[in-house]
Amino acid sequence: MQEARRYVRTVIFDGECGFCLRAIRIGRRLDWWRRMEWRARLEPGVRERFPQLSHEETQRRMVSIRPDGRTYGGFFAVRDIMLHLPLMLLPALLLYLPGMSCIGVPCYRWIASHRYRFGGAREETCSISLAPKERGGDGSQRPEAT
Repeated sequence: MQEARRYVRTVIFDGECGFCLRAIRIGRRLDWWRRMEWRARLEPGVRERFPQLSHEETQRRMVSIRPDGRTYGGFFAVRDIMLHLPLMLLPALLLYLPGMSCIGVPCYRWIASHRYRFGGAREETCSISLAPKERGGDGSQRPEAT
C-alpha cells in the first residue's frame, strides 16, 4: 500500500485564468522537492476537502493552506509559498520585513484585479475581471469590501 504524500502547503488557484496558470507553472518548476500540492479551485473535490474556503475567496485570490488547516490569502499566500521554494527563499524573507505587507497587499490586489491585461488571460474567462459597469465613471475600479 502506498503511503499518502505529505505536502507542506496546498495552493488553491484560479485554473481558468491564463495569468494564474502561468504563475503556477513557474511555481511548480521552482518546487524542486515537490513539497507543494497545486490545486485549481474548481477541480473536483477541492470544495469538499477545504470547506473553510469560500467560493468568493478562491475566486478573488490565491490561497495557501498549511497541513493544520491555517490559510493565507493573496499577498500573504505568495509570501508563504515562496518560503518553501528553494530559489525564492531569500526574496521571501525580504517580504517579511516591517512594512512590506503595506506595499504587498495593495500591489497583489491591483495585479489580481487587472490580471486579464497581463497577456495569456482572457477577460471573459478570468473570474475576477471587471465588466465596464463595475468601473467608476473615470474608468477606475470601485474599492473592494474587505
